[in-house]
Amino acid sequence: MTVIRAKTLHLFSIALLLLTFGPVSAATDPRIVIILDDLGYRQTDTAALSLPQGVTFSVLPFTPLGRSLADKASAQGRDIMLHMPMESLGADNLGPAALTSAMLPQDISATLKRSLDSLPQAIGVNNHMGSKLTEQPLAMQSVMQVVKERGLFFVDSRTTAQSVAEGVAKKMGVPALRRHIFLDHQPTTAFMKIQFARLVHRAHQHGVAVAIAHPYPQTLAFLNDALAQEFDVRLVPVSDVLPAINEKIPDTQVADALLSAPE
Repeated sequence: MTVIRAKTLHLFSIALLLLTFGPVSAATDPRIVIILDDLGYRQTDTAALSLPQGVTFSVLPFTPLGRSLADKASAQGRDIMLHMPMESLGADNLGPAALTSAMLPQDISATLKRSLDSLPQAIGVNNHMGSKLTEQPLAMQSVMQVVKERGLFFVDSRTTAQSVAEGVAKKMGVPALRRHIFLDHQPTTAFMKIQFARLVHRAHQHGVAVAIAHPYPQTLAFLNDALAQEFDVRLVPVSDVLPAINEKIPDTQVADALLSAPE
């Protein structure tokens, strides 16, 4: 568990950005969650193992390095999730085992089960892409039935503002939460500072804030730097916030300026 408090000059600009968001209500225990997506394809992904233990890893199924990376991350005591490919509104290359709207419910279930079997360390699932499929209640029911049977949780990556994934999960009794911030939609230091400040601001407002990031070299460098500083919030694994996040938390447009992002 990493505690972050603002007192160093190196990321002083983040502290200044926090001031621009105005006053916040003082949460008694503000926490941030950072989920690192898209892991498993690149040899450079192994550099993510240098991040603090509180950073959650979400690994793509049936990728060259996914299983070994999950083994190493699990040995570090990290939370591991399955980053499940789902159909998008664009013509994206979804990769192996993608769930699509053309599949029958039993095919969605069988494909998700096979993907989970390939990554036994996974304690939860979030969607990779999915701007089309997560808008479809019947498809999400098939997904959540498997997640529920396996005793897992679901994180809605919110790649579309019309996603029903979180709502379907909760109606079916699946522990669920949503992404609030995309940290590196633009992988520049300037942009990531703004998004990190939004993340911290939301945590102070609502107690919990969830970010998704990717294993770009510039993102890993930024996170290793930022998470070594102190910002009066705690970095925790995603599993630590599930009970609290399922309570009613008001939506906000301030910290969720990028509700959805191109996939």
